[in-house]
Amino acid sequence: MIEKIIINADDFGLTSSVNRAIVESFDKVLINSATLMANMTGFEEAVEFIHNRKLDKRIGVHLVLTDGLPLTQEIKSMNLLFNNAIPSPLRINKLFFLNKRKQFIIFNEYSEQIKKIRRNGISITHLDTHHQIHDMWAIMRIMLELLKTYKIPSMRILNNLNKSNYFYKNTYRNLINNYLKARNVNFTDFLGNQLDFLSMLEKNPAILNNKKKRIEIMVHPDLKENGLLIDKIGGKEYDFRFQKEITGYLETFKI
Repeated sequence: MIEKIIINADDFGLTSSVNRAIVESFDKVLINSATLMANMTGFEEAVEFIHNRKLDKRIGVHLVLTDGLPLTQEIKSMNLLFNNAIPSPLRINKLFFLNKRKQFIIFNEYSEQIKKIRRNGISITHLDTHHQIHDMWAIMRIMLELLKTYKIPSMRILNNLNKSNYFYKNTYRNLINNYLKARNVNFTDFLGNQLDFLSMLEKNPAILNNKKKRIEIMVHPDLKENGLLIDKIGGKEYDFRFQKEITGYLETFKI
């Protein structure tokens, strides 16, 4: 099922709080897709929610190297699994180019995450990554192999709604996105968070009239201590303010 706009909640399975926020977001029709983390403490609860609400055909895989516990042993030697953030030297030096052994180790870890989700009866719609590390060339190439090996139709592109101040970064993102589109494995044609989307919509509202283009808005739902549903962006908290902007563009939005 393909919508004009995909609103994907990352981090399903991260914690119980995030799980409940994502379920509430589905129930309130604030999202129509989510990606599941196979190696986090909330995985089993997330799977139960998915089956209870018949969401299994709206779930992709949120591939993880940088949080939680690995599913394979060999990857521990690469010192890639840790909490909260990825230091920029690690991104540049260890993930952009990888030798064949390290590619094999990461492929195996990602494979176990995919297989664990499939063993739990979930149809996988697409792949994306925790902390968006598939912006690293080597990780992106590994994901292409995963698509082929496990017959998964598509993967997330790089953020192209938020234009960088650096020419080289925009050029690189465009090259990668065109590379994925040429192979017909792009999940959507545009990607950004809700702030990126609203900024784009203000500059170019006609984009929603292009029936051949699909847009993904990535959100990170969570619940505050008072139970209020929020979307976390860059460490800040937002409500789902973009909803009123897309009324009428989600003909098949409801589950």
